[in-house]
Amino acid sequence: MLRGLYTAVSAMQTTEKKIDIVTNNIANVNTTAFKKDVVLTESFPEILLSKINGRIPASPFTNKPLTITQLNGSFHISGDIGFFAVESPLGKSYSREISFAVSEDGYLKTFSRNANGEVDTTLGNFVLDTNGKRILVGENPLEIGELGQVIVNGQVEALLLNRGARNTIGTINSGQRLNRVLTNFNQGTLEQTGNNLDFAISGSGFFKVLTPHGEMYTRNGNFTLNNNTEIVTAEGYFLAGRYGSILTEGANFQLSDSGHIIVNGENIDQLEVVNIENIQDLRKHGGGYFEIEENAELQLVEFTGSIKQGALESSNVSTIKEMVELISIHRTFESNQRVVRAYDEILQKAVNDIGRV
Repeated sequence: MLRGLYTAVSAMQTTEKKIDIVTNNIANVNTTAFKKDVVLTESFPEILLSKINGRIPASPFTNKPLTITQLNGSFHISGDIGFFAVESPLGKSYSREISFAVSEDGYLKTFSRNANGEVDTTLGNFVLDTNGKRILVGENPLEIGELGQVIVNGQVEALLLNRGARNTIGTINSGQRLNRVLTNFNQGTLEQTGNNLDFAISGSGFFKVLTPHGEMYTRNGNFTLNNNTEIVTAEGYFLAGRYGSILTEGANFQLSDSGHIIVNGENIDQLEVVNIENIQDLRKHGGGYFEIEENAELQLVEFTGSIKQGALESSNVSTIKEMVELISIHRTFESNQRVVRAYDEILQKAVNDIGRV
């Protein structure tokens, strides 16, 4: 009974964090170039549940083939017999279905998808074989047999299905927890302002900004000039050019789509716009700025977008979608709250009434 109480409470704690994130998204719906946050949750490891007394006859795996779907370099497998096992940070977890892909180092791992829909196994869990070992396939052609065989170069290298103990009847978990908070970098709409010092990036990329804390990156192109006619942010941070800060003779200049600053027909500098490939390693610093996560290395690719002068990028938050999400989260919280209240009443009766008898 207490396990059910813990499960409901863990769900309430997770939904509280979701409410905080969604309300923050709504509060920044009018913030220039704001990028919404998304909460990723995961269940605690599914452990095998066994019958205490009696014996359940073992059933063969061969009577029901698995359902296997392959999509964009990933596999999804489900079945009615046996369990798939993964190695999570909290221990082994078992399930009737599993999705996985081959990681960069050649192991089978669970995955998420980035903003472009590409497979990302960076924080995935290792898939285990029937002996509880990680499965290494390398860069070789991979197939999954209908009975859970991992086939590499025509040879069966491992089996995915785990039977569990003889008396295993299913799985059970202990609730839900927060996995991580991700930023959705989808582009907002571009709005014309007519201000020469307003810049907007069309496509992927960030303005590089020089701050006392080091280099940071932003999509907020609402700039101004300081007393030295250098282009700065609202906080006074320098917008980076090829030679450091960008010095102009005033706001009367033209900005090309590639970021060249032109004064009286002469190219005087170029904006330092960076296209970051590993955007999943960026963390919000506040004020619309991002910085690379500690111990992560910045991976840059060619900037293929364009820069628009006299325009700003709006927030990518949809008020309607966030309100619908907020209502759904509140209903989930209230449902778990009622479960906790019911458990509390049952425990109260058990202590006060049954204990008296």
